[in-house]
Amino acid sequence: MVSHTLLVLLSISSICFSWPVPLPAGGRMAVHGWLILPWEQPNPKNSDPISAWMVHHTPEFWVDSPHNFQIILGATLTPVNGTNLSLLPVPPMTNMVTNEFTFTPPPPFSLNDLLVGQLTTLYGKVFNGSFDTMYPRITIALGQLDITSMPTATYLNISSAIPNYPVMRYLSYPRNPSVSLSGKQDYYLSHEIHSAPDFDQVVHITLDLDSCTQMDQSSAEAIHLPGTSWIINGLKNDISLRLKADDVISATLVSSPDVTCKGIVLEEIHCVVGPGFSDRCDGQIPPGLTNVHFRR
Repeated sequence: MVSHTLLVLLSISSICFSWPVPLPAGGRMAVHGWLILPWEQPNPKNSDPISAWMVHHTPEFWVDSPHNFQIILGATLTPVNGTNLSLLPVPPMTNMVTNEFTFTPPPPFSLNDLLVGQLTTLYGKVFNGSFDTMYPRITIALGQLDITSMPTATYLNISSAIPNYPVMRYLSYPRNPSVSLSGKQDYYLSHEIHSAPDFDQVVHITLDLDSCTQMDQSSAEAIHLPGTSWIINGLKNDISLRLKADDVISATLVSSPDVTCKGIVLEEIHCVVGPGFSDRCDGQIPPGLTNVHFRR
């Protein structure tokens, strides 16, 4: 296997987004939670920081909502106050995520300040579970989150003038920080939210790089780029057709239509229905869910 390291830990200040809406300082003040998707790390000690993708948990389409962005961050999560992260499913020691592990700073903070790079460190609780899990949320640690990159930050415009994507599209985030040209590699896929009502879903897949129709260094880097967009071939963009465990998929890079790869879905980690993104995709009602305003 040929492997090259790709630096994905970027300075927040170096990332330039063109925002479609004003982001006044201190705006979008609320409690903002994050779904934790750990990266591969060999034999981390309980006190070690964990590198992970952090998924905004959850966005909303409402115009006046403080959560109306789909955001996925790269970050390091460090245990504090004598706690540890031993219960997090860190690969390759633990291959499957299985549960929803989340991080929530208890006090409200400004999402605008985070988006423009003024807020890069957060303190909060690490949970096994969330408002949308079918088991009680349990605190497993206290942590410090240091944001290192922001590959995805998309404003969710609820306007009915925005057409729905006709085909199923997902954004990918590599679990291994190295670029590979062959073999099997694990990725997290997040459904690309585009127009209301839509759905917010995260799955874990294995991609077979040897199956790709074109594979050179340029293609490998495009595949590995955090936040790259894929079309899932043969699927309409319909929640009933969303990816599920054991699905065998064929996916084409939006940025490079000549690159198509095959893979298999290992697990669904999270799925809720828009435009409010509080109801589970499978229709089950979590025990104890009484107020969506306290669901982060």
